[in-house]
Amino acid sequence: MIRATSVLSAGTYSSALARDRVVLDFDERRRRRGVVMGEKGVEFLVDLAETPTLENGDAFELEDGRLVTIVAAPEKLVEFRVADPFAFGRLAWHLGNRHTPTQILPGALRIRDDYVLVEMVKKMGTATIGFVEAPFDPEGGAYGHGATTGHDHVKVGADPALAAALERRAKRRAERTPHVHGPDCGPDCGLDHSHDHDHGHTHDHDHDHDHGHPHTHDHDHDHVHAHDHDHGHVHDAHGHTHDHDHDHDHDHDHDHDHGHDHDHEPRR
Repeated sequence: MIRATSVLSAGTYSSALARDRVVLDFDERRRRRGVVMGEKGVEFLVDLAETPTLENGDAFELEDGRLVTIVAAPEKLVEFRVADPFAFGRLAWHLGNRHTPTQILPGALRIRDDYVLVEMVKKMGTATIGFVEAPFDPEGGAYGHGATTGHDHVKVGADPALAAALERRAKRRAERTPHVHGPDCGPDCGLDHSHDHDHGHTHDHDHDHDHGHPHTHDHDHDHVHAHDHDHGHVHDAHGHTHDHDHDHDHDHDHDHDHGHDHDHEPRR
């Protein structure tokens, strides 16, 4: 199946070049991948690199160069009309604080039908509430086309100043985020992994024990214990070298002479 891997923004192409059109609601215009059928029978696979926010009038560009226009489908929307500029700004703030996709019109704000938000606006008492069937094109964010989630999925285009500002912000965020080294953290993680720990621990234990116990027991025990322990622990991370050389020489010369002379006269 032929694929659409790129999108042209409305106004950047001639609509006369479009071979077909697809009618999509707001959710469908935010899908990165899926099969789409045009009104004239052009079927293709949408296969975009990132999750888009497509607007009315944008176009899918197919692999063979054909264009398919995107039409925003009419949806049931709630429209809040507010005459007072202060009340208008206050209501816009409350909707934005709840990350609600909002379409801004002169003197009016539109959202998708949401009972909870409608009740909130009713309690505020500053807007006239109505319901309409219309295409939904919410505001794309402060950085232009393509951003409705409040994150950094933005298109900076050819604006080098904006690109530099976003890069600086990303760098500041990375500096504020604590970094935890894991097993998959390589030299390209952005931080210096050169930890030089040289504790210089060299333990040389040379124990020479000479236990000379001249016991006069006539058993003649001659014990020679030669313990030579070489543990040789080498820790590459910290440079610990432990050399335990235990030399135990136990010389026990036991000479036991009990000298018992028992002379028992036999009983009669």
